[in-house]
Amino acid sequence: MLDDAVPDALEALTEFLYLVPVGLMQFHMDGRVMLANPLAAQFLMPLAPAGDLSDAYSALAPLVPDLARLVHGSADSTGVILDHRRCEAAGGLVLSVTLHRLHGATMLLVLDDVTRLVEQERRIQTDQQRFRAIFDNVRDYAIYTLDAEGCVDGWNPSLQRFGGWQPEDVDRRPIEVFFPPEDRAPERMARMLAEARRTGSLEMEGWRRRRDGSRIWANSVLTALPDEAGGVRGFVAVSRDMTERKRMEDELRRLATTDPLTGASNRRAGQAALAEVFAGPDGAAVLMLDIDHFKSINDRHGHEAGDEALCSLVATCRAVLPAGTPVIRWGGEEFLIVLPGAADAAAMAEALRAAIAATEVTLAEGALRMTASLGVATGSDGSPEALLQRADAALYAAKRGGRNRVESAPVQAG
Repeated sequence: MLDDAVPDALEALTEFLYLVPVGLMQFHMDGRVMLANPLAAQFLMPLAPAGDLSDAYSALAPLVPDLARLVHGSADSTGVILDHRRCEAAGGLVLSVTLHRLHGATMLLVLDDVTRLVEQERRIQTDQQRFRAIFDNVRDYAIYTLDAEGCVDGWNPSLQRFGGWQPEDVDRRPIEVFFPPEDRAPERMARMLAEARRTGSLEMEGWRRRRDGSRIWANSVLTALPDEAGGVRGFVAVSRDMTERKRMEDELRRLATTDPLTGASNRRAGQAALAEVFAGPDGAAVLMLDIDHFKSINDRHGHEAGDEALCSLVATCRAVLPAGTPVIRWGGEEFLIVLPGAADAAAMAEALRAAIAATEVTLAEGALRMTASLGVATGSDGSPEALLQRADAALYAAKRGGRNRVESAPVQAG
C-alpha cells in the first residue's frame, strides 16, 4: 500500500527538484543541510569554502552574512523570514534570496537568478533611450505612469501584453483598477501612494487583475517622480509576472504538507493544525479514526485495494465534514480530524462512522466495504499532546468494544 506509493512520490519530488528553475536548499536551524537541488549547488559551490555545502551558514556567508541571526531571531515564527534579498554572487551573478521557515527547525532557502532583471533595471535608470525601448517592448513586465493622485496617465503596449488592457480601460482610472475587488479599499490605495511618496519607492507582491477578470501574481515597484519643488508629480509603476514562481512555491509547500497517496494533510501539517485550533477560544476536539481489520483488506485484496480504501476514506470524510476541516493521515490506516472544541464532536464522529460503513470501494473483483472505529476527545486545558492521548485511549476502547463504533473520552474538569 504505502510502500508502493512512496517511490512514485519520491521520484516525482526528485524530478521536480531537478527541473524547478530556482535553487532550493533545505536545512536545519543548526546549519545542517538536508537537501540542495543541482541549481542551488551551482550557485553556491563557487562561494562555499572548499566547495563544502554541508553547513548552510558557512556556504551562504558571502551572500547572507547575517543568516544565522535571521534564523535564530525568528525562532518563534513561521513563514517568510527573508524576502527576495538581492545579493551579488561570483562572476557578476545576482541572486534573489528568500528564506522560509517550513516548520519547527526546518528552513527552506530559495535562490533565484535575477541577474538579467537587475541589468534591465539599471539600464532603465541610466539610459533614457534604452528605457524607452524596454518600456514599449518588454514581455514579462507592465510599465505605466500615474499622476500625483494615483490615476493612470501613461499607457503603453506592455500593459496589453501583461494583462490585456487597452488605453480606454485604464486612462485616467485609479491604480486600483489593476487590483482584485477584495484589495481595492480606498484607504489601502491611499496608504500605498503615501508610502511611495515618503520613501521614494514601494515594492509589493500579490494578486493583480487582468482585463478579463482573471488573476496574475505580480511583483510591483511603485517609484515616485519628484518635481522641481521637491514634491511628487507622479509615479512610475513596474509590475513583473511572477505567477509561475508562485505556482512552484505553492506546489513545494503542498508537497511538504500533504500525504502523497490520499491527498490528506500529513502528520507534520496535522500537528500544526491541532496546535492552532487548540489555542483558539474553545480549545479543540479531536477525532482519531482507525480502519477496522485493515490488514485483512491488504491480505485478501492486495495493497492496491488497501490504497483505494484509504483514498475512499479521505473522500468520505471530506464529504461529511464542514468545508476546510483538516483531515490528517496520522500514520498507516489511522487518521485524525481536528475541530473547534465548541463543535458537537461526538455527533460528527457518529456521522463519519455511519458514512464510512455505507461507502463501497469499487475494485476490479467487486465492491469492498469497510468500517472504522473512532475515539473522541475534547478540551482546552493541558496540551494538544494530552488531548491526543485521550483520543487514542478512546479509540482503543472502541476497538475493544467490538469495532465500528464511537467512544468518547471523559471530559476533563477545567
